[in-house]
Order: sequence, then C-alpha cells, then structure tokens
Amino acid sequence: VTACDIPPDSIPPLDSSSSRGTQNTLSAATNIGKCICGAGSFALPHVFLKEGVLGGTLAMGICAILATWTMQSLNDSRYSPALLLAEEGFDDSNDSIENDDSENDKETISRNKITRNNFPPTSYVSLAEQSLGKPSSTLVFTLTLAASLGVCSTYIAFIGQTLSSLSSDATSNNFIHQLAPNLPETTWEFLTALTVLPLSLMRNYGIFAFTSALGVTAVLGGILVTLTYGILVDPGMGFSQTLSSISHLPLWPDSMGDAFGGSFGTIAYLFCVNFLTFPIMNSMENPKEDYNTSVTMAVSGVWLVNVLFAIVCLAFYGAETQDLVLQNLENGVYLVLLKVLLCVDLIFTFPVVFSSGRQILENAILGGVDRNGDENVAGNENDIATNQEEEGESTSLTLALSRGAITTTAVGTCYGL
Repeated sequence: VTACDIPPDSIPPLDSSSSRGTQNTLSAATNIGKCICGAGSFALPHVFLKEGVLGGTLAMGICAILATWTMQSLNDSRYSPALLLAEEGFDDSNDSIENDDSENDKETISRNKITRNNFPPTSYVSLAEQSLGKPSSTLVFTLTLAASLGVCSTYIAFIGQTLSSLSSDATSNNFIHQLAPNLPETTWEFLTALTVLPLSLMRNYGIFAFTSALGVTAVLGGILVTLTYGILVDPGMGFSQTLSSISHLPLWPDSMGDAFGGSFGTIAYLFCVNFLTFPIMNSMENPKEDYNTSVTMAVSGVWLVNVLFAIVCLAFYGAETQDLVLQNLENGVYLVLLKVLLCVDLIFTFPVVFSSGRQILENAILGGVDRNGDENVAGNENDIATNQEEEGESTSLTLALSRGAITTTAVGTCYGL
C-alpha cells in the first residue's frame, strides 16, 4: 500500500476526551487485583503440595507473566489498527485506500474501518469485529457472555451453600445461625442475588475501585485468619518454627504428570481474567499510557502474596493439606470468620466480573445508543448531558430503564443457573 497525504482530521484521535474515564493507575490496579485474587487463593497450598515449592512458584510465575503480557497486548491492540491505517493512507471520507486497487486490501480496510465513533474498541467483541470480522466477533460475544455470567452464577451458588451451612450449624452457634437459623440454600441464594443487584447497577468505576478495595481487604482478612489459626491453634507451631519447617518442604513434584495435569489448571484459572479487562480500561483517564502499569502492579502483587501464603500454609499442614485449606480449620470461630470473609469477597467481586457481560449485552441490545456502555464514566456523563439537551430527558430515562431491565434479567439468569 502506498502512503499518501492524509488530512489531519481524517484519522480519529488516539485518546479523545469523549473516550476517557476518570480512574487512575492505582484504582485500576485495585480492580484488576480483585478480579484475580479471591477464593481460588485458598486452593493454592494444595497446588504447592503437588508441584513443590519451586515448581509451584515457577508455575505461578509463568501464568503471571502470560497474564501480564496478554492483558497488556489487548490494550496495545486497541490502538494499532488506527496507527496502521495512518501509515497506509486511510481516508475515512470515502472509506478507501488511495493508490491501491487490491480487492483484498480494500476488504481488509473495510473490515478494520476506524472512525471517531468506534475507536478505540471498548470490548472484546468490538475488537474482534474490527480485526477478524463479524463471525469471529459473534463467537467472542458468546464465549465472553458465557464466561461472565457463568462465573457470576458460581459466586451466587458458593455464597448460598456457605451461608446455608453456617445457618444450620448449631454446634458452633455462630452469629449466622443466631441471626437466621436453618434457612435453606435457595433462600440464601435469592438473598445474595438481591444483594448483588444494586451493586451490578452501578456504572461508576470510582465506586468499583472502593468495593474492590473492600473485596481485597476481605481476601487479605481471610488469609490473615488462616495464618493466625495455623500459628496459634493448629498446628500452633509459632512463627519461628513455621519458618524453619519451610526448609524441609519438597521443592519439585514427584510426578510431573500428576502435579501439572491435576493442579496447574487452578493456577491458570486464577489469572485468566482477560475478558474482564475492557471495562477497566474504559474506566481509566489515560488507558493507553497507564493501563499496562496497572496490570503489572496488580499481577505482581497478587503473585507475591499468593506464593507466600501457599508456602506458609503448606508448612503448617504438609501432606495433610486439603484441596481448600479452609478444610484444615476445625469448626469454630476461625472457620466461621474465614467463610464469612470469603462470602464478602465474592459479593464485591460479582459486579466487576458481571460488568463485562453486561457491557456487551447492552451494546448488542441497545445498539449504538452509547458506544462506551457504562464503563466510560466521564464520556458517558457528557454524552448523557448532550442527549438530554438535544432529545430531552425522556430519552435518558428510557435508556436508564432499558439498562436496568437488562441488568436485572442478567442477574436473574445468574441466580437461575
């Protein structure tokens, strides 16, 4: 393709104010970290039992590096089509490539057409459509929606099962049993769905950063409870003896097949949050420059905390380490507190995971009403204000009601699953 002179206004700006959010690097890192860390952290001690201290650390490192690279690559890929078109001579006034008659090249540019109204892509689906075409974007839509709603449904199920077990536990006489004795699991799941619904209706990632911080605090609280129980209660070996026992742990797995075939998936699942990254990118004030830093901060922090936690818990229980380390805790105040903290964590994780599926659902159902969905806080507020001035408040109200109906239906689907 031969380069040509392009009018300055024919290529969309790489970071226009209409596509900017409000969140900074730290708040985005908090949201990403919350997507990664959670109940899965409590399965890692058993993973390290199977893979060994160095084997588990290496596997965690490989997955962390892969997650960092792929999430940063997604962000970089959002901007590369426009840069390519600028170099090759794209004129959006006539949708053509000057000085080139190749039908294949014209088809490629048509597929990758970039205008001010759809750049940069704000979801997996739009990026897939611009880079691979409509059939691929349909497949990505289906898989992303299934991942988002499927994971959210497991959150509701886990919370319902956990609170139901506490509610029926008369032996420990925990505060859940005292407040709501013997409530069935279905009731707890319904109450959970009612709790996460207003959180899922939120459209400001500034609030999400706060709720994510609460979720991270709950996870760290659960980790602290587990470590305190191991040091003071069972096995109660104290801090110095715990550190000493670490030196006797196996470094590598006895069987590579059993270790990585049976437990590597737990680590991979922990870091597989790429489908959640677009709403977070859209919420940032300067994602092109700052998002990659947020990813590095979040992934490296989660990797360090989880590796240390897994090794220490393995030092506590050795060969007796259970699939979920909370099963090593005896029934009592420590276990009750840990279970409640995990439920709190999942409640605050739900809206972040859910937002990815909600965004592509709204884009599919509502079409081009709002390109950036709800994630782009600054842009949305300006767009809504403009719509209200030009079309009246009734349009904005209709849009809000439509979004609310979509969100409610999606949360209800998660509950039904």
